[in-house]
Amino acid sequence: MIERNELAVIIGKVIENRGSIDVTCYGNAMFPFLREGNMTTCVRVREEELSIGDVCLFGNNEGSLLLYRIIDINDEQQPALYILRGDTCDRPESPVPFTRIIGKLAAVHRDGKVIYAYHWKSRLLEVAVLQIPYWSKLLRWTAKRRFDRTLSYDTSMLDIDKNW
Repeated sequence: MIERNELAVIIGKVIENRGSIDVTCYGNAMFPFLREGNMTTCVRVREEELSIGDVCLFGNNEGSLLLYRIIDINDEQQPALYILRGDTCDRPESPVPFTRIIGKLAAVHRDGKVIYAYHWKSRLLEVAVLQIPYWSKLLRWTAKRRFDRTLSYDTSMLDIDKNW
């Protein structure tokens, strides 16, 4: 079995050698931009190319791989620390150095279409997330309602004794 930290190293090596990697998303932390089951393309990135608003694949302090948005860069110290948060999350992850950032989101593949990270609609969502107070709470509420509705539809189709 591959450990979380080993997976981050493997993905990092693939991006380093090939220039990009396709990764499947799980969870609702970046809803609606990234949805459960979406395929994403992450590309190699240099530190000077990163800016606030970019969505990056990184390893957090617990060893999990996350695809979150940069909300702040603390470059007053060396090395610079990047503060990342999911669009539906209340609090950011602990700051990480550039060495923990594996790649930058380039595109999302959904329903046979490709949504590029630099497309104007993606950039509009970025501005909303970064500038509008309570936007993350609205997205979290929407994602939860969508997930709950999907779950209720799925379980209603099962032949399960509800009293069990």
